[in-house]
Amino acid sequence: MNNPKAQKVVIGALLVALFTSLGLLGLAFGDREFAWESQVATLARYEGRTRAKDDFQSGKLRLFVISGLLSDDKFSGTNDGLFEIWFPQGFGDDKPSRCAVETMVWNYNDEMRYLQERSERSRLPTNKTAQILRP
Repeated sequence: MNNPKAQKVVIGALLVALFTSLGLLGLAFGDREFAWESQVATLARYEGRTRAKDDFQSGKLRLFVISGLLSDDKFSGTNDGLFEIWFPQGFGDDKPSRCAVETMVWNYNDEMRYLQERSERSRLPTNKTAQILRP
């Protein structure tokens, strides 16, 4: 293979194969990335909306604010209008854990505000209004 033209053709073919392989590898990782993110986000949306409905039905008005890693939900000691401000439970600083907590918090807060603004239940005593009504 002392033919320079043949060497250039072989090198060109190898470069095309290399870039094709790298492209396919990127697509494989991209699909894997999308798969976990989609699954985590779907479960976190469900958790946030379900928890908000359960809390609202039991008379709790609260919103979550992300603040570090906690082993359990903790009350911050502050309120935002009728809502108590809570810090959500968080387990890890990896991307899937952050995605789950952020998605759950956003959906919880959105559902809680929606329920409070539009429901007949918003006229009934909750954790904040019950405190105001007590002698």
